Amino acid sequence: MSFTTQVKEDLTRISSSRTCCRRAEFVAFFLINGMIRISGGVSLVMQTENSGVARRMFTLAKDFSLDREVSVYRRSRLKKNQVYRLVIPPQAGISRFLEELGMLDAGDRWRFGFTDQIRGHFLQEPCCCRAFLRGAFLAAGSVAAPDAGSYHLEFNGIDREQADLLLSLLAEQGIPGKMLQRRDNATVYLKGAEHISDFLNIIGSHRSLLEFESVRVFKEVRNQANRLRNCDNANVNKTVAAAARQVEEISYIQRELGMKYLPAKLRAVAELRLEYPDASLTELAELSCLGRSALNHRLRRLEQIADNIRSYGVSEWNRSEARGK
Repeated sequence: MSFTTQVKEDLTRISSSRTCCRRAEFVAFFLINGMIRISGGVSLVMQTENSGVARRMFTLAKDFSLDREVSVYRRSRLKKNQVYRLVIPPQAGISRFLEELGMLDAGDRWRFGFTDQIRGHFLQEPCCCRAFLRGAFLAAGSVAAPDAGSYHLEFNGIDREQADLLLSLLAEQGIPGKMLQRRDNATVYLKGAEHISDFLNIIGSHRSLLEFESVRVFKEVRNQANRLRNCDNANVNKTVAAAARQVEEISYIQRELGMKYLPAKLRAVAELRLEYPDASLTELAELSCLGRSALNHRLRRLEQIADNIRSYGVSEWNRSEARGK
């Protein structure tokens, strides 16, 4: 089962005691996923591949006093999935329903375009706005599994006016949505785990929200552990590289100059490094009873001496110029 299917199954189990919320949810589903047929009288058609969604819309249509029927057919192409079709046949209640949506006027004349009448009739209360978003997700929503590469939720295949309304409702809930226009259709989408978690909470998919948050926390802990491990590996590689460079420079001084010509303090550090070629600076400091800063200064001085020998010859090994000048 995909995560989108799981979320939708959660939503179909929500029981709402408020008629206004049930009506808002049904209206959202119809506006996005419904069709109007005029042949033989005006009828309404909605379809979905989710049997639970079909049952829920069948039940919600009762609040509009509409007779309805459900049929099932199988697609003949591609995945050949079963499709559940909810049909509201011609009846007197359809005109009243379309008038409430602003699609018909009082004289049964058609009005085109998405009107503000939806807000006035169905979205007056915050709970109804959440129900509308729930119906919209049941109609056209999908969400990537929390263990996928990125967090993504979208409403796909809607028109521009529906997209604008969804963006407005999401903004009222404190969720910043974005829109992508694709030819005649628009897509409203959410990015970011926190925004998707907030949306799942708002529409009432609490079981899926718990799973989403659980996987999200696990991923964050795992990513943090990976970052720490990478940081540790980088530090180890840096320490090993520095130690190898110091051993090489001291060995060069030993071959070209001889350790006996070095000052006692530098000679002691040079011999300690050769004795412990893999030790870190902290470990050498503990062995030498010197501070890290003092030890690091003497090792850098040894590297400078090696550089002086290469650049100016053995006789100039004790030049005081800074390395690189």
